Amino acid sequence: MLRSIPNPTVPVRGLVPVLWARHRAFSLGSLTVSSYLITGVSRGIGQVLAQRLTADGHQVFGLVRTPASAGGLDLAGVLVADLSMPESLEAALRPWLDSGIGLDGVVHCAGIVRGGPLAATRPADFADQFAVNVTAVAELTRLLLPVLRTAATVVFVNSGSGLNARPPLTSYGASKFALRAYADALRQEEPSLRVCTIYPGRTATDMQRSVRAAEAGDYDESAYLRPGTVADVIASMLALPADGVITDLTLRPSGVAGPASPDAHR
Repeated sequence: MLRSIPNPTVPVRGLVPVLWARHRAFSLGSLTVSSYLITGVSRGIGQVLAQRLTADGHQVFGLVRTPASAGGLDLAGVLVADLSMPESLEAALRPWLDSGIGLDGVVHCAGIVRGGPLAATRPADFADQFAVNVTAVAELTRLLLPVLRTAATVVFVNSGSGLNARPPLTSYGASKFALRAYADALRQEEPSLRVCTIYPGRTATDMQRSVRAAEAGDYDESAYLRPGTVADVIASMLALPADGVITDLTLRPSGVAGPASPDAHR
């Protein structure tokens, strides 16, 4: 049964005026149209995933830091919020959450990395990474729980560093281990949701350039996963029939043999 929702175009703090979608999870011929929220749509995996899902006819809402960063994407709506300030998310998103929106899934793509040895890693480095990579993810998920339909899919884009912490990304790895723990707990507390974690290995994104700079190594795009490859896997997680869920999936560049870390560099 279709659930109609209001169609507001309201300029409020933290919300870009947009025309909200009227239905969630409805059928259009043989296509089931779903509604998703994706963070980190301004670049990398999140951007490619948003393009892929909108091309397939789905309604995609993007959460960005500035409206301009969503330029060029055919989104159903743009939400402006600062993930580095998790405590501000509720005020920024409340008008949208109260509009009657319903979601079939959320994909947490946004993240930051701060490289460096532990001896040089200061409290602010930990705080910045945990704010965006963990606390904002947890707060956004908490706020979205009332609007996520039964069997909705929550995807956490983790990292190989969330399986194997290693220098000089130790503080980043600590935040990704925490994200992994949060996903495991959410799966137990919210059994009606499909909670998925994907651990991509090295991917050809701007973040990987920062990682290689921290490692004092060369950036070799040919040795890395393409963002589109990771996006395709996430899309398949979202499209999986409701009777199944991919809880944890490690994705590494082909041709990279051991060690255990999926983002170990050749």
